[in-house]
Amino acid sequence: MRSVILRAALGVALFIPAPASFAQTKTPKSETYKDIIEKAYNLSLQRDRQQALNILSSAIQRESRPQASAELKKAVSDVAHVFFSDKAQQLFETGVSLRRTDLNQALDKVTEASRIEPDNFLIVNELARLMVAKGDCKSAQETVQKPLLLVGFDEELKLSLAQALACQGKWLEYQKLIDPVAVKKSLLQKFWWALEAERFIAAKNLTKAQEALNNLKKADEKYPEYHYWSWRLGALTKKANLEEAQKYVMSCKNISANQYRQYMIDPMLCRHLTEVESELKGSNGASE
Repeated sequence: MRSVILRAALGVALFIPAPASFAQTKTPKSETYKDIIEKAYNLSLQRDRQQALNILSSAIQRESRPQASAELKKAVSDVAHVFFSDKAQQLFETGVSLRRTDLNQALDKVTEASRIEPDNFLIVNELARLMVAKGDCKSAQETVQKPLLLVGFDEELKLSLAQALACQGKWLEYQKLIDPVAVKKSLLQKFWWALEAERFIAAKNLTKAQEALNNLKKADEKYPEYHYWSWRLGALTKKANLEEAQKYVMSCKNISANQYRQYMIDPMLCRHLTEVESELKGSNGASE
């Protein structure tokens, strides 16, 4: 649906008469940020996404006015996330629908979509997440690094890179990435807090890990990975937190399709089931 709306928005730009300066080869004397946005939309209609993103990113770097910067960034989002090809969109959507049940097929479909539209950010992010889920974390890192060089402010790309770095245990690089992010104000904060909990558990910093989990609970207590990392923290402190383990198993087994889509920005969503169930069985056996 989002792609249809974006195509419609870009389509409107096609029927807006271009200023005379656009029809000439001479550089306009005073090109406004709105002119740049219109030019980017026109380039996008010609399927030249890369050039559209180039001129928008350059304009953002020069822009100091908050309103203008916000509009330019919105245009980047529009251009970066629209599908130009019905086939690419169908492959992408099929891959997304398969992620929960058939990771290999999902990766095949999204990889094929990326060959058609390699610079579509929806495809880039999903491809990176599937790679992380498969354990190919270095490839996931490489997949998102290139677009981030062009659009360094895109938080979802940053999150995808952070997930790839966490997957490799590259916590120093991860910390440099997350430090400028205003996590508490982010719409993606639940996913950042899950990564923070993982980072501090890996470092055996119990205080910081608990703080991250408190923030994660406040952001979304129903997020299954909250229960997983709470259980992991309990295991680290040698407190058998079986209740959290059971909650994780039940929340993952009973998760609806809508809930799964809500949380699937996390590539490891409900992928620790085997580990947790094994521990629960071991605990039950020991208690007998």
